[in-house]
Amino acid sequence: MVQEINPKDEHEQLSVQSSNPEDTYSSSNLAAAEHKDSGEWREEFPYPWDKDDIITRRDTLRFLLAGSGALFLATGALAIIGNLPAGPNVSAVPIAKMGELAENQWKVFDFPDQYSQGILINLPGNRLVAYSDVCTHLSCAVVYRSDGKLHCPCHDGLFDAATGNVLAGPPIRPLPLIQIAISNGTIYAVKQVQR
Repeated sequence: MVQEINPKDEHEQLSVQSSNPEDTYSSSNLAAAEHKDSGEWREEFPYPWDKDDIITRRDTLRFLLAGSGALFLATGALAIIGNLPAGPNVSAVPIAKMGELAENQWKVFDFPDQYSQGILINLPGNRLVAYSDVCTHLSCAVVYRSDGKLHCPCHDGLFDAATGNVLAGPPIRPLPLIQIAISNGTIYAVKQVQR
């Protein structure tokens, strides 16, 4: 049986009466049932609830912020270290004597070690340039032609000898430049620059 409520009286609650007393729940009975359910769940999945208050949300946010900051700084430091000139690429390696190469002659040399090679070219006008002799397509060795081009015989790639830029063929990147220095009549390979 349902009791009717006067609409003017807003503070009264509806009450549902049933013939079965087990169907009637009060707010205290509902809270007890919920507490009983959560207690059973806690028994099935044990967790040290008393230690839950040790770590707060603020502590978690501090940890995440500090961890993110540390990773950011480490990434920045590694990027800076990776771009610093160091190791064998910076050491000066003697590759030829001044006047050794006539105009339009070239010479292959080891740089920075015996596993990598470069090519030194004496262009018209006694202008010396050096590049890695490894083609940027599939790593074949390039050779200098008297028409001012570097040729890759594997797939007919062509590079401009004056700039190292691609002129034709499958390569899409220019040849890495090798910086040279001249001291006391000796030509040194100093550093390889990726482009």
